[in-house]
Amino acid sequence: MHTKDAREYPGLSTLVHDHLTQQSSDLSFHDSRENKTIKDTVCEVLEEQYRNLNLTLPLGLSKLRADGVKTVTTGHQLQIAGGPAFLHYKTITAIRLARQIEAETGEKVVPVFWMASEDHDFKEVSWVNGEVDKHVWSSPLADLKSPVGRLRLDGVKDCLASWGSDMGQCGKDFKSDFQAISECCDLSHKNKECYSDLFRRWMHVWYGDTELVVIDADSPKLKALAADLFADEFTAKGIRDSVRKTSDDLNAKGYKASAHIRDVNLFYMPEGASRVGIIKNELGGFTSGGHALNKEGLTWGEWCKDNAEKLSPGALLRPFYQELLLPNISVVLGPGELSYWKQLEGAFAFKQMDMPGLHLRDHVLVLDKDMQVHATEVGWSIEKGWWDENEWVSKWIESQLPSKAKEVDAVLSDLQQIIEDVSSSVDQTLKPAASAGASGMRKIWEAQQKKMKKAIRRKNPEKINAISRSASRICRKNSPQDRFMNFHHLASRFGGFHALRDRLIHADVTSMKLTSSFMHIVREE
Repeated sequence: MHTKDAREYPGLSTLVHDHLTQQSSDLSFHDSRENKTIKDTVCEVLEEQYRNLNLTLPLGLSKLRADGVKTVTTGHQLQIAGGPAFLHYKTITAIRLARQIEAETGEKVVPVFWMASEDHDFKEVSWVNGEVDKHVWSSPLADLKSPVGRLRLDGVKDCLASWGSDMGQCGKDFKSDFQAISECCDLSHKNKECYSDLFRRWMHVWYGDTELVVIDADSPKLKALAADLFADEFTAKGIRDSVRKTSDDLNAKGYKASAHIRDVNLFYMPEGASRVGIIKNELGGFTSGGHALNKEGLTWGEWCKDNAEKLSPGALLRPFYQELLLPNISVVLGPGELSYWKQLEGAFAFKQMDMPGLHLRDHVLVLDKDMQVHATEVGWSIEKGWWDENEWVSKWIESQLPSKAKEVDAVLSDLQQIIEDVSSSVDQTLKPAASAGASGMRKIWEAQQKKMKKAIRRKNPEKINAISRSASRICRKNSPQDRFMNFHHLASRFGGFHALRDRLIHADVTSMKLTSSFMHIVREE
């Protein structure tokens, strides 16, 4: 079943359409010598990043070196063990979309995963849900606000062991997937690697047989390429004013522009230190935490060239860093990301940079046999929206009421009307009393219905628990399945990680336009 995904997010469908109708059809790479140098440097860094871990080079890297190549890029925080499934849905969408564009245009297209290794929100990446519990990576460096990719691996093995134990009932396919995850962790520990290295190993296990290329842009060589982009943030050439104008325009049209706009959209992060935002002080200088920047009085261009590896783009500047390095024809985004990319349209024009197409990621709902049975019993389908556990249970209990209960409802409605009609025919002033009496009978019946529902609940605890369990695996606390359930957990009923992954990559989307995302319902047979 395929349905347009954007319907779940009011306003986003229009946003996607408005942008994509303006999207350039030009698939050629920029011809300047500067861009060729950037491309060569990017490929050089990618090869180093893989070879440093003794990993086979991804199939897409040789294609990336070719003339005229384009990329489809997605990115995500480095969630422990992959975290919620939508990390993989973004990645799979990028792979699928790259293949689809390549097939329809004849151009070479490479899918790329951008590791958010510089993100310092450790709490966001440190957890993964199991069958029963939430498992949290406890790191001694958790409170330092360091780039997560640079963290040591202390505590990772304990978190994975706890998660694996919780998932012990998920069968041999999960055990095989978990073993591969654990072996990567053991090797990274042995080699004293950082967390971004471990995450690259995981991505290689998960996608190394595809053309996906994984890039860690926290690289001195890559940062050096962006020195001028960074330097602009200290001057009037920064993106802040153009982003504010676009945000105001979007808000006036009813679209929520939610990303925080900093005066300087950069962070400062010396080796071994926290990642802290850069601000302009009252004297016109720039500081980051306790650091005064550019005390030497250099031009900002010179200072940024000398300090590029210590600088980190914020959420709104990162897309420009990404577009500087990669020849993107499209970026695959979640709903929240799509919102803040839309804030950047004016800034891309201001920077005279081409903005890539914005593609809302595919959504996936995985239904095992129990979920399907219970959905049928309560009358739920995705078209009816995301019901919480209480609604599922309430619908099932209502279905268990005696069939004559509906007859009683109908009889009471008829009786109320008859009493009112008869009373008012004698004297119109009797109608209010007649209505009150009829309403009293309905209240008595409603109270009786509540007692019957309580009795049904009391007599069917196992059934109620089973329905609640299915409901909680589809939607929990108003969050869809892909925001809390781990992909490996979902894949355990479908032959394991790669079996479910390939089923989604090869999903039949021939009827879909390149500009469309879709929602795929995967059912256990």
